[in-house]
Amino acid sequence: MADSGMSSAEEVERRVAQYLRGEVSFQEFDAFRQERGIQSFVQMAPQPGTSTGGPTASGQTGRLVPPTGEGGGASENDDSDDYFDDDNFDTVKTRDDSDEDEEEMEGVEEEGDDSNTSPADTSLTANVELALEQEERKGRKRPKRRRVNEVPKPLRGLMGEANLRFARGKYDDAIKMCMEVIRQVPHCYEPFQTAAMVYEEKGDMERSLQFALIAAHLNPQDPEEWVKLAEVSLEQNNISQAITCYKKALRYDPNNIGILWEQANLLEQTQEPRKALEGYQQILKLLPEKEGNKYMDLMRDMSKTYHATGETEAAIETIQAAFTKHPTLVTFEDVNMLTELYVTMKQYRHVLEAMSNYCSVQLSWQGGVTDTMAALDRLGMPDTGKQETQVMQCTIPPETPIDLSIKLAVSLVHLRYLAAARPLVDMLLQESAEDMGDLYLDIAEAYVDVGEYDSARPILAMLVNTERYNLAAVWLRYAECLNALGKTEHAVQSYAKVVEMAPSHLGARLSLSALQQQLGRPEEALQALSEAVETAAQVSSQPGPDVQLLHHKSTLLYSQGRMEDFVDSALLMLSKYFEEAYQQQNLQLVVTKITSRRRKYQLRAMVKEQGGVGQGRSVVDLSGKLSSISKLEWWDLFCKASRSLTTLGRTEEVEHLTMAALASPQFERDLAKQKELKYMILSACCLNKNYRMAYVFVRPMIMENTGVNQLWNVFSQITTSSEDARHHRFCLRLMIKNPHNIALSFLNGHNSLISGTYKHALGEYVRAYRLDPSNPMSLLLIGVTFFHMASQKYTIKRHFVLVQGMSFLNEYLIHRGGTQEAYYNVGRALHQIGLEHLAIHYYQKALHMAPPDVGDNKYSQLLDLRREVAYNLALIYSGSGSKNLAKMLLDKYCVV
Repeated sequence: MADSGMSSAEEVERRVAQYLRGEVSFQEFDAFRQERGIQSFVQMAPQPGTSTGGPTASGQTGRLVPPTGEGGGASENDDSDDYFDDDNFDTVKTRDDSDEDEEEMEGVEEEGDDSNTSPADTSLTANVELALEQEERKGRKRPKRRRVNEVPKPLRGLMGEANLRFARGKYDDAIKMCMEVIRQVPHCYEPFQTAAMVYEEKGDMERSLQFALIAAHLNPQDPEEWVKLAEVSLEQNNISQAITCYKKALRYDPNNIGILWEQANLLEQTQEPRKALEGYQQILKLLPEKEGNKYMDLMRDMSKTYHATGETEAAIETIQAAFTKHPTLVTFEDVNMLTELYVTMKQYRHVLEAMSNYCSVQLSWQGGVTDTMAALDRLGMPDTGKQETQVMQCTIPPETPIDLSIKLAVSLVHLRYLAAARPLVDMLLQESAEDMGDLYLDIAEAYVDVGEYDSARPILAMLVNTERYNLAAVWLRYAECLNALGKTEHAVQSYAKVVEMAPSHLGARLSLSALQQQLGRPEEALQALSEAVETAAQVSSQPGPDVQLLHHKSTLLYSQGRMEDFVDSALLMLSKYFEEAYQQQNLQLVVTKITSRRRKYQLRAMVKEQGGVGQGRSVVDLSGKLSSISKLEWWDLFCKASRSLTTLGRTEEVEHLTMAALASPQFERDLAKQKELKYMILSACCLNKNYRMAYVFVRPMIMENTGVNQLWNVFSQITTSSEDARHHRFCLRLMIKNPHNIALSFLNGHNSLISGTYKHALGEYVRAYRLDPSNPMSLLLIGVTFFHMASQKYTIKRHFVLVQGMSFLNEYLIHRGGTQEAYYNVGRALHQIGLEHLAIHYYQKALHMAPPDVGDNKYSQLLDLRREVAYNLALIYSGSGSKNLAKMLLDKYCVV
């Protein structure tokens, strides 16, 4: 316990010394004091009647723990905050008080101890005497208890000597004595107070303030002392410390208006308007009724501050409270401020209520309601459409300022009572637009907001012809009004005026471009946007063009069919939108991941490995927010750019763009778009002849959609073009899961046929034939396979195999129905096995047949087999010695 006390005392002394040396601030010292609390200070308090240098009752040297508990510790009800902040301090019971109480109790016990009395009498007598003694003690005045933070008796002489030295001008001696007292009892305020006065006389105001602050903390119940310290802090330009002092003063005098006012002013200077307004609100509650003018002045300042900080509702509540408390002091300016806030909040009904209550405005209905409040109640009713019975009439006093009249008119316009607002507007139009332009603009904007463009147009026309209000904002409103009225040509001129006066205005340029396009002037429309992009790049602090301007320019270029320019503009935007992925060179490692989460992790790993800088394509920085364009618009732009790149033959860029879109997190939450992106990558890889990557994407698609023939066609094209055999095992494994899939049977048969294992191919084709006997394709493939088997060197029963093959080809010919393709295939099979006389027969039939009619001459030419038939016939004729006949066929069908 002794060690704990010593360590606490040393800590307190160390903190005080640090503060006095300026190593810690006043706020830090205050926080330490609040953290340590009463425990560390009470334990250091010496008892009266004991020497600070000798042993004490608790066995400690120079320190005595107050006997408030068995162990001499502090009471459980002690609170550190109460020790410093409350008026009533916990007192410490002295040794004399305890001894006196014990002696009194012993006297009572001795008087009650009489062996000659009976137990009952003894008990009764003792109880009576004890009751009398207690009554006597209640009336006895208890000795005055010493406060804990006063200087103890053994040190009062030293403290008095210090004060005497200070009075004699011996400042250094006085300071030394004060410091000695502080060393022994750092919780007492008197030595700090005396030291502060000494330093003040010496002219060391900073040290004086430090000691005075400590003294005030140790004896905090004097608000005047805190106010004095706040003033000294302000003289030293320490505003935060002054605010803290005022806060301490308010803790003990919370209703002091002067202190509240000073604190609020300082808070306002330190850019803390919210806390300052809280103080002003407290002042409003404390101001007496007779100081109504001061109340209203403060209300006006507070309302302006509330409005400046965006707390319009609080400003309205403050004004309403002032109007309720001092209705006779309300001026037109106050009503104008309140109605301005109501208009800002679009509370137009409250505007009418305020003007009716404080400006004597009379409201009535033509339907018979003449009472003002009854008319206001009618405002909440639904509109029945009977304007004759619901048109409101307003009567305003002649002394009403025109500002208030126009706010009333604006409210009536927004409430759709146009007839009632008309007289007020006419009254305004009698004034000069040069002088009352702001009111002109208010009423014109009100008309525009409710769609009354016919009423707004003449007012705006008057404004744009003035000198003061010939501004871009007014011209913009005028252009919007003309555009809404369908006066497109005049609107274009007005928008051009806006662009001339404000070249960086984005909305005006976009509207001008749209109207030029609407009027059939694509070049002018594009020029407006191009100039906008250049202007934005010059004016903006960011290096690149504005993203919204680029988007509108891209849309315009696409609508005009200028694909090259559109692609360049769109790629600028999309490269920024897919920035992290677009910059990477090897996106194949990312897009091959199955889930979007794995793709995201892989992309992050690549970016981290490269230090955040892509090693692939460069990206141009853009100004503006990418989120200003919706996800749907970004997707539409991406699809248009992909199609345009494909049309232009830039297949490599299509592949990179689509992979960047899939690797980017922009569309990762849209599963439908994710699926479509994979199909787009598949198409782009096929067009770019990147068949290895195309196979990676088509394989899972095939596994999910085994019944889609289009996918099997693409798969077959990819595997045929890639000249890779890795798909053989995939098809065989898939056949086990889907044994009734005809396309798989064909593909496995093709794989075996190409590998030369004709019997396996025949087995797969027969499987397909059994699944669909009417399919001519299986008949043709079975016949061709038999012919291949017959062409082998070591085939047994060659003629039997040929007969079987020919029977399947005849069946194929029947199912195909005498087409050019069927005759050519049969002739080509017979030509292969050397039956040339039979092959000539079928070739001749195919040569004299027209190609199939598919409706498009381009595709009909692609399906025409006459060139192939003529060439094969020429080979047969040339081999048999008919050179002239062969030349005739070649000249007729094969020479361009």
